[in-house]
Formats: sequence, structure tokens, C-alpha cells
Amino acid sequence: MYATLGDYSAAARQYAHAATARPATTYARIVSLDLVAGAEMQLKRGRIEEACETWNRAIDHMGGVQSVRTRKAVRNMRKDLAPFRARGVRCAAELDERGIDFLGR
Repeated sequence: MYATLGDYSAAARQYAHAATARPATTYARIVSLDLVAGAEMQLKRGRIEEACETWNRAIDHMGGVQSVRTRKAVRNMRKDLAPFRARGVRCAAELDERGIDFLGR
């Protein structure tokens, strides 16, 4: 709802809360997708380092998860990071490498 209204800060907080409200071991896919959505909101606010940190946490939760949605989320993450990689933003380049590794499994 907040994202639709353009309140990306509130949306990021809601996604972060949703990610911590579930048991991560039981709901790894859902937690990772909540974190991905939160990172997208952080990026929309121009907070690339914060978004990279959140995306890294999301990928951490994706270990062992076989899901079309998580793979799509990582592909979209790589697209979102492309402009930052091109400008030499280190966290974006490092995260892109993790994305490549994840998609290569």
C-alpha cells in the first residue's frame, strides 16, 4: 500500500517488519522476497548501500530455496544494479557477483 502511494520509506519499514515477523527457517522464500521488496523500496529512495545490504540478506535466506520467484527477484536485482555497477559502485558490483553465482546454481 505505501509503495503505491509513493511512501517508499514506510514501505521499506513494512517489508523489513514482515521479514522479521516470520520464522526464517520455515518461511525462507517468503522472508527473502520480503527483503527483496524492502531493498527495492530503499533503492527508490536513493539508498544504494542500504539496498545492497538488504539484498545480501535476502540472498542469504535463499540458500536451498528452489523458486521461480526468487530467481526472478535476483534477475531483477541485477537489472536494478546495472546503472550503479556502470558507475563503479562497489557494493553493486559485489552483489551482482553474488547474483550471478545464485543464478548459476
